[in-house]
Amino acid sequence: MKLEIIHRKGPVLKKAKFGCLNRVLSINITKGCSFRCVYCYARAYPGNEDDGVYLYENLIEKLDRETKRTRLVKFVVFNTATDCFQPHPAILDTTYFAMKLLLERRYTISFLTKGFIPDRFIELFSDYPESTICRIGLVSLSERFHHIFEPLTATPSQRLSNIERLKGAGLDVEVRIDPIVPFYTDTASEIDSLLSELNRLGVRTVTLSYLHLRPGIIKQLRRELPQRDFKMIISNFPKSGWQRVGTSTMSRLVPLPLRKRGYARFREIAQRYQMEVKICACKNPDMKAQRCISFREDLEPVRQLRLFN
Repeated sequence: MKLEIIHRKGPVLKKAKFGCLNRVLSINITKGCSFRCVYCYARAYPGNEDDGVYLYENLIEKLDRETKRTRLVKFVVFNTATDCFQPHPAILDTTYFAMKLLLERRYTISFLTKGFIPDRFIELFSDYPESTICRIGLVSLSERFHHIFEPLTATPSQRLSNIERLKGAGLDVEVRIDPIVPFYTDTASEIDSLLSELNRLGVRTVTLSYLHLRPGIIKQLRRELPQRDFKMIISNFPKSGWQRVGTSTMSRLVPLPLRKRGYARFREIAQRYQMEVKICACKNPDMKAQRCISFREDLEPVRQLRLFN
C-alpha cells in the first residue's frame, strides 16, 4: 500500500445526515481506502477516482481539541467512507489512539470493518465493553466471492477470527451482510453456510442490505468484474426506476419483490439459529425496515437552559 501523509484543514468529526447514522458523529481515519471493494459506494463519488490512500497527520491533535467541546453528541461512528483497519502501521496507530482518546472521554464508538483487528484493539475494547459497538462486514464465506468482489480485504476466515476474539473478550458483535448480491450470496445454501458459522461463534444479530447501483458503481463493476459476472449482476436491475438512497443519491435498487424473497430466506434460516435479522432502512427506502445502529438518547449533548430570553 502506498500511503501519503496530508494535513487536515477541516474538522475530523462530522455530523452524519443520512439514514441510520442521522444525528451521530462520524470519523474517517484516511481519505481513500486500500481495500477497493468493487461495489464500494465511496469510490463511486465524483473526485474519488484516485487510487491513493491519504492519512491525516494532525487527526489526533484535532480530535483532542474537538472532543473537549461540551455540546457534541457522545457517539462516534468509524468508517463511513473508508476502513480504519487497513493493514498499515501508521493507519492502525492513528486508529488506536483515536479510539482510545474517545473511549477515555466516555464516548460510545461504533465501527464496521472488513479488515483484520489486531489484538491490542480487542484488549482496549474489553476495558469499555458498554461503549464499544463492534460490527463486522461479512457477505459470504465463498473464496470466489472474496477473490472477485473484495480481494484486498481480510479473508472470511480472518473476519471470523475477529468475531471469535471479540466475543472471547466479552464484547457483543453484530454482523453486517452487505451488499447481498442476487443469485450469488442469497441462495439457501449460501445463507445457511454463513449463518450457521456465525451462530457457532455466538453472533445473535445480523443486518441485511442488497447491492444498489449508482452510475459510478456500475462503471466500477464493468471495469473490474469478469464480463460474465457483470452481465449477470446488471440483469437484476431495471434500467428505469432510480430511487433516492440516503439524503441525495439516486440509485438503482434490486426490484422489491426479489429483495423481499431474499430477506424472507434469510429470516427463515436465521430462525433456525434463533438469530435476529434487521433490514437496513438506509438502503431500503421502499419497504419497512429498521435502524441498523442503535442510538441511546442519553448520548445527546445536554443543552444548558437560558435564564432570560
